[in-house]
Amino acid sequence: MNRLITHRIALLLLLLIPVLALGSCKKNRSIKPLSQLKREQRQAIDRLIKESSFTVKELGSETLPSTIDPDVFYRLSNGLYIRVLDKGTTRPEANKTTVSVLLKGYFFNVSQSKGSIFDNLTETNVRPLFFRYASWETSEGKIHYSSLNESGVYEDLVCEGVAFPMSLLGDGAIVQLIIPFDLGPSQNYTAGNSLFVEKAVYTFYTKPHQ
Repeated sequence: MNRLITHRIALLLLLLIPVLALGSCKKNRSIKPLSQLKREQRQAIDRLIKESSFTVKELGSETLPSTIDPDVFYRLSNGLYIRVLDKGTTRPEANKTTVSVLLKGYFFNVSQSKGSIFDNLTETNVRPLFFRYASWETSEGKIHYSSLNESGVYEDLVCEGVAFPMSLLGDGAIVQLIIPFDLGPSQNYTAGNSLFVEKAVYTFYTKPHQ
């Protein structure tokens, strides 16, 4: 009897293997390859630039020109687009300066020109984002923030694209940003969702916050 049961279980497993494999293949097909995400991202950003009549200048580095045109989006070598409305004052100190950010904008991709909206700039009773400015190397390049493990409505928006402007600007800086998905929040990476930040205001935070 035991041999018969064992035989039946083995047969059942053999029958299930193709079904499980088929299910796995279907799941994998829903995840777009990186090359396709990059191509679609390029199309989505180009559409945003065209529809908004933005002026863009390509830069071959991660630094801004000595004379900044406030009417221009500068595309840095890391892929970030930044329009500087105010350079701010004092520059942050790596691993010491805590930065609060108020920002307003939305997600977008190739199939949706304006998706989910985020706004802690004009919405009432919504906390700023907080991060500690940093500058450290990883296998994928420099990272310019460390998480403070804050909880809030938009805390998952703390990402390299939001933090990077602090490597170029100072306290009180005001910018617009186009953040490609690979510089954006990690949870949006596989969906290829980029961000358009209509306005971001950076302020150094010196007092303990709750």
